[in-house]
Amino acid sequence: MKKISIVIILVAFSGMVVGQNAEIVKTAKTKETVTAIKLDTAKAWYIDGMASLAFSQASFSNWSSGGENSLGLNTFFNLKANYRKGKHSWGNTIDIGYGFNILGKMSNAKFTKSNDKIELTSAYGYSLSKDNKWMLTVLLNFRTQFSAGYNYPDDSTVTSNFMAPGYLLGGLGITYAPAKWFYVYLSPGSGRFTFVLDKKLSNMGAFGVDSGKQMHAEFGPYLRADFGKDLSKTINLSTTLELFSNYIEHFGNVDVNWSFLLTMKVNKWLAASLATQLIYDNNVMIKTAPTAEPGPRTQFKELFGLGITYKLK
Repeated sequence: MKKISIVIILVAFSGMVVGQNAEIVKTAKTKETVTAIKLDTAKAWYIDGMASLAFSQASFSNWSSGGENSLGLNTFFNLKANYRKGKHSWGNTIDIGYGFNILGKMSNAKFTKSNDKIELTSAYGYSLSKDNKWMLTVLLNFRTQFSAGYNYPDDSTVTSNFMAPGYLLGGLGITYAPAKWFYVYLSPGSGRFTFVLDKKLSNMGAFGVDSGKQMHAEFGPYLRADFGKDLSKTINLSTTLELFSNYIEHFGNVDVNWSFLLTMKVNKWLAASLATQLIYDNNVMIKTAPTAEPGPRTQFKELFGLGITYKLK
C-alpha cells in the first residue's frame, strides 16, 4: 500500500513538473514573440528630426559708423516619421518655423517677422513592386503661417495672415522610394485649394481668389521630391521640391516651392543652420516698386543662425 501511494505521489509530482515546464516554455516563447514584434516594429519606422533656437543681437553706443540696436530670434522644428513594412508605407513630415527681429530701442522698437511657416504632409503608399520601391500613393499637404505679415517698412498694411493664404493639396499618384530618406512622388491629377480667410485680403482678390471669395480651386499635375539624410556625423541636409501646374488656367505655368535646410553641428547642443526657400506662384501678384505693375515674381528667403539645436533620431 505504501509503495502504491509513493508511486501515485511520484506520478502526480512528475505531472506537476512537466506542466510547470510546459508553462515556462510557453511563457518564454510568448516573451520572445513580443520582443520580436517590438524590434520589428521599431525597425519599420525611420524617424529623423531637428529643433533649433537661434539668437542674434546688436547694440551701438556713440558708434560713428552708425547702426541700429536689434534683437533677433529664429526657431524651427523639422520632423520626418516614415513607416514601411511589407507592402505598406506611411510618410509624415512636419515643418514649422517662426522668427522675428526687434529693431531700435525698446521704448520705440519696431517688430518685423523674419520667418513664419507651417507645413504638414502625410502620404500612404501601397507597394506595386517586389522590391517595394514603387508605390501607389495618396498624398495630402497643408501649408499656411502663424501670424499677419506686413508690407514693411509699412507695418499697417497687412499682406498675409493665418489661412491667408492657406494651401491644401491632395491627390493620387505613384511614388518611387529607393531609400527611407528619399522619395519622388508624381500625380497626374491633384487638387489644390487656396484659402484666403482674411476679409480685407479676400475683398482685394489676393492670392488668386476671386474678389470677395475665400477659396480658389485648381486641378493639375503635381511632383514632390523629398530628401532628408545625415551627410556626415555633423552635417544634415533636408530639402523638398514641389512643382504644380493648373490644367484649367494657364497650363504650362509651373508653381515652384523649394525649401532647403542645412544643419552643421558644432557640439551636442550647438549648431549652425542655413535655411532657404524659393517660391514662384503665378497667382501671387507682387509689386517690386511703388509705380510698378504687380505681377508674379520669384520669391526667395534665406536665414542663417547659430544657436541651440537638438537632433531627434
